[in-house]
Amino acid sequence: MDINQTKEAVKKEEGYKLQVYKCTEGHLTGGYGHKMLDGEVAPTDHAGWLVLFERDFARAVTGADDLLMLCPDINDSARNIVVEMVYQMGAYGVSKFKGMLKALQDGDYKTASVEMLDSRWAKQTPNRANRMAERMANIS
Repeated sequence: MDINQTKEAVKKEEGYKLQVYKCTEGHLTGGYGHKMLDGEVAPTDHAGWLVLFERDFARAVTGADDLLMLCPDINDSARNIVVEMVYQMGAYGVSKFKGMLKALQDGDYKTASVEMLDSRWAKQTPNRANRMAERMANIS
């Protein structure tokens, strides 16, 4: 999966809402899962939300790459799954997946998949976590 496919996967998983709403964690959210920052004004059209999506996605790529610094030979598909996770939870949230990150460092994608599901994230968004873990487990 290339980076543009990853963008589309994130958009599909997040869904799109023009109006701001409260997510399951209680944060004001809009567009493609954009967490509103203090003082930030919500866009009034799709183009405005796309600008925020691109910024958030770039931040997710950087955050994932920072977390994967010790995994120079990581499979691109595995990297992109981590990008998706960082988009949803932030780099700090994904940094808590110690077992997954260690398995990725070892190139053990099946164990990484198991570790992904051993989390609060998998309990909160089980369908999404299961889809992503299955993709991780099928990397050869």
